[in-house]
Amino acid sequence: MRKTHLLLIGSIITSHFSVANSPKHNTLPVQEKITSEPASYPQFSHILSSSKLQISTPNAKPGSKNEMAKNGDFTGIVNEHFYVDGNSEALVFNMEGYKLRNELRVLENFSAAQSDTTYHLKANLQPINPITSVQNSPVGKKEITYLQVHNKGIHEDGTGYIPHPLVRITWELERNGKESHYWAVVKANALDCSSNSQHRSNAECKKAYRHIDLGPADLTRPTQFDISIGNNQLVVNVDGETKLSHDITYWQHLLSYFKAGVYNQFEGGKSEAHFYQLDYIIES
Repeated sequence: MRKTHLLLIGSIITSHFSVANSPKHNTLPVQEKITSEPASYPQFSHILSSSKLQISTPNAKPGSKNEMAKNGDFTGIVNEHFYVDGNSEALVFNMEGYKLRNELRVLENFSAAQSDTTYHLKANLQPINPITSVQNSPVGKKEITYLQVHNKGIHEDGTGYIPHPLVRITWELERNGKESHYWAVVKANALDCSSNSQHRSNAECKKAYRHIDLGPADLTRPTQFDISIGNNQLVVNVDGETKLSHDITYWQHLLSYFKAGVYNQFEGGKSEAHFYQLDYIIES
């Protein structure tokens, strides 16, 4: 039996969970919010059993997080920030505060160099009112990350870790004159380019990131993303179209893992994203 929680909060729910944002129920007014336990929905069972939850306390110190379901058991884990919407059956992530997150971290660390295996993160996601989320943030801090490929380091114990993801799939209010687009932010090398790194002043670190335009964000509907890694290739498909195919031989010594949810790169607001599909797939 699915475990649900009813929050009767009237007009607040009407504004934040509007008819326009609920593809499965776009003709019925929303009178109540139904928050269900994600573990009770079979369509999310695989990604949950393969992951742990990294979730911040809202408005806590930037970068802080708590870990839950470290063994992939999400039984009983549901709260106002992480739940399935009982009306649309979307897996909901939300978080408030700068550099705070609410993300599933896939437990497996894998090598991008394997020639006979491809790792996929597939997500059908819809940001909810991101323009409102970032409206009070300073210029240059109006970005939300939804999907990531990060690194564990050279070994499972974390040796050789660098504090940078290989790629982030983001929504940004404005970049290069383009408003409300999705972007793939790709680390162009495997150097530690953090502020206290010896490489910080290197020419490679000054050009450490590439921003690949994934197209305008249609915020009225979910968008399908597929990130795949294998044979030293990173491929990003959006709604079935390949937007990025990139040689990542420079990353082959690092172990990688997937993350999905919301990571706030803005101040003074709350992010939210609804995932209608989210899965981790290995092809060999």
